[in-house]
Amino acid sequence: MSAITRQELLEKRGDLSPFLIHLTRSGDLKLDKAIYSLPQDKVVQVTAKASLEAIIQSRRIEARSAFGYFNYKVPFTRANGATLNQQSQVRRDWLRAVCFTETPLDHVYLQMQTIYGRQLHFEPYGLAFRESVVRGANGNPIFYVQTTNQNMRNAFDQLVADPLAAQFKPMMPLVEGFGPPWFSRYGGPSEIDFRWEREWRVAGDFSFTLSDVAFGFCRNGDIAQFEKLVGGAFPFVDPLADTLANKKKLRGSTHLSDLK
Repeated sequence: MSAITRQELLEKRGDLSPFLIHLTRSGDLKLDKAIYSLPQDKVVQVTAKASLEAIIQSRRIEARSAFGYFNYKVPFTRANGATLNQQSQVRRDWLRAVCFTETPLDHVYLQMQTIYGRQLHFEPYGLAFRESVVRGANGNPIFYVQTTNQNMRNAFDQLVADPLAAQFKPMMPLVEGFGPPWFSRYGGPSEIDFRWEREWRVAGDFSFTLSDVAFGFCRNGDIAQFEKLVGGAFPFVDPLADTLANKKKLRGSTHLSDLK
């Protein structure tokens, strides 16, 4: 068989995507006091639509939450005064990250489904970027670790107490587990495995220009509003609508004419 290029491979593999997608959600958003320099944690109400509007207007996706294994290793004082992880050098603000999924356009609608064990429920609002744009911002696929791999866990815990722990900040938000939960909770799932999300993360906030965006997502009734908001810089489609119709519309944009 003759050799093919990476791009030709992507075109033949329906399970691969050249885009990385950031979706928004509605509900309670916890603003961690350690991240936002607040006297105590604060909870605010957000909507998926308003969040997308704010992202577009600011040209920035704010890393509002901390992620990864090391999020469980930050020093924490309980209500009874006991402090956990006293020897830890890790700070929660090191673990802020912006999340993306490599889910192909044909299957983005699955991200909106309620899935047992997943705490976040996304809605059909978001932005899609070419992979190269996210990579240019030092984005990286999640580093998934089998939770029963005690040697790996021991290695991570060595980092936690290391006086030079700050040197490992760039990789800390990227570490997630699959298998029995590292830290089980009553009523929680007995198994976690979100590798199917093909998640990428950028440590810290993610800034962009409108030309960095390939296309956007929103409900059909909001498409005209969002396309006006971006001055027609890129199209919007409803991920819950017909995929073939969505692709036909996207191919109408010069920068998406090669969409498969």
